[in-house]
Amino acid sequence: MLSHEAGHQVKQLGLENDLIERIRNDAYFDSIQKDLDTLLDPSSFIGRAPEQVDAFLKNWVQPVLEDKEISDAIGKSVKVELVV
Repeated sequence: MLSHEAGHQVKQLGLENDLIERIRNDAYFDSIQKDLDTLLDPSSFIGRAPEQVDAFLKNWVQPVLEDKEISDAIGKSVKVELVV
């Protein structure tokens, strides 16, 4: 219900999303109030992404960039602007 109310604020009234404030002010969530900031920490939701990015760069991107032909082509590249 709180998410629907917050969604209405955003979609119908053009206001800020106040879902977190609604949760903080709802007695139903009193038992987790002290843990709420930890539960909402964005780093809790990224899983193995940092390690996967590092592995991709090491195993796929870096070897390609070390290729002389590709490195030369990148060095000769120019900035292009597309105006539509």
